[in-house]
Parts: sequence; structure tokens; C-alpha cells
Amino acid sequence: MPNAVWRDRGRVCGVKCSAYGKTDIGLHRTKNEDGFVIRDLTRETTFEPAVVVEQPVGARGILFAVCDGIGGHHAGEVASSLALDTLETEMQLLSNACPRPELFKKAVEAVNRRVWTEASVHPKLSGMGTTLTAAVICQKRVLIAHVGDSRAYFARGGRVEQITKDQSIAGQLVASGAMTEEQAQQTPFRHVLLQAVGTKEKVEIALDGIDLVRGDTLLLCSDGLSGKVGITDLAGHLAGDDLNACGDALVALANERGGEDNITVIIARVS
Repeated sequence: MPNAVWRDRGRVCGVKCSAYGKTDIGLHRTKNEDGFVIRDLTRETTFEPAVVVEQPVGARGILFAVCDGIGGHHAGEVASSLALDTLETEMQLLSNACPRPELFKKAVEAVNRRVWTEASVHPKLSGMGTTLTAAVICQKRVLIAHVGDSRAYFARGGRVEQITKDQSIAGQLVASGAMTEEQAQQTPFRHVLLQAVGTKEKVEIALDGIDLVRGDTLLLCSDGLSGKVGITDLAGHLAGDDLNACGDALVALANERGGEDNITVIIARVS
């Protein structure tokens, strides 16, 4: 991690962040099983609605997370909401400094245990689960934790890179070279997850970290967006200065291309 000079808890570390978040039911679903959170861990503030004006990043960082629930009846909604609430709580219990990777991982493991326990105790919630892609921007660095097929993308200098790897059958085929990203969007296996939070007692969590520079942009999204909007489109929209306009345009584009699924997006930009 790059060196930084820290003062007291809650004071700035030379990094500022602007963020945007939105979830949309899409055009064909009767309920929204997606969810997201943007939370300032230093000031203990959750942004509702999540359109955040540029502000200093405090000593504990800012948490971003996207969930896409799965399960019958209303269980998907329960899983995604429970996962986000538990993640916020677990992150607040960490130390007063930036979360270390191993602590971030433990927080997500605690989220999995909570969802798994609720699904085991309540018959109506049996089989529920959720994807979880979460990030913490702190001390000129972003840490990303990932389970499922919601995604994290990273943009710098006009180029966009997918950071996470889909933990699905389709994602595995793409990673092996047996299938292109375009083909993966057409396969009947595209929604078959290899992992999800809460569907088993233990889960393997993918962790990534990126050192940040001015102008870097992070995008987290559910597959309602990534299944309709490719890298080229993302690069074009993320190049804009107005995060609100960018996020609204991406959601609208996913709906224009079918909108079969719920659509959730978070965009965060560092300055």
C-alpha cells in the first residue's frame, strides 16, 4: 500500500471521492431483488439517495456494495437486504483505520454466515442467497471483495478493465477460452452460479486491490447491467464528468436493450 500521512480519525488523507448509485427494477420483473449501499465508514453515514457530491475520504474509508438476490418467493430480496445490512455492521466493527484485506474478507465471511443461518432457520427462506461485490476506497487504494457474478470494473485514462471474474458456469467457460463474452450472454448457463453468499456454510471470497490516482473510476454493477452493456459502451459513458448523467444513461441503455433483469450500478471517482 502506498505511504500516506494520517492525522486523527475522521480527518482527510488527501483523497476525495464522488459517487453515484441507482437500482432499477427493469422492464419485465415484478420485484427488485437487487440492492446497493454507499456508506462513509468514518462519519457513519449511509447515503440515501446515493448521489454523493465530492467529499474527503476519511480515515476508515467509504464502502460500496452491490447485491443481486436469488431464491423463491421474496427470498432474493431478503438475502440481498440482509447481506448489505450485515456488511455495513461488520465494517463498522473494524478498527478506526483502513480495513486490511484479511479483515475485509472476514467481514464478508460473517455476511455469508448470517445469510446462511437465516436460510437454515426459516423454511420460507430455504435456498436463498445473493451475489456480493463490495469495495472500500481508503488511503489512495481500493480493496474489492467478490462472490457471484455481479461485477467490478475499473477505468483509467479512457480504458476500462473488468476486475472481477464471474463465479458462474458461463464465467468459467469465458475464463478458460472456451467461450467469448458475447457467447456467454446467450448461453442458458449464464445465470448458473458456482458461488453465492448464503447458499452454503462457507464461501470462497475473491480479493483484489488497486492503487489509485486522480481521475480513476470504479464501477460496481449487477448482471442486469453487465449482461446488456459491454466494455466499449462503459468506456464511452465513464469518460463523462457528470456521474449522475453517466449512471442514468447506463441504466437507460440496459433497459433499451431489453431490461429483462433488475439493474444496479454504483460509480465512484477519485480526485
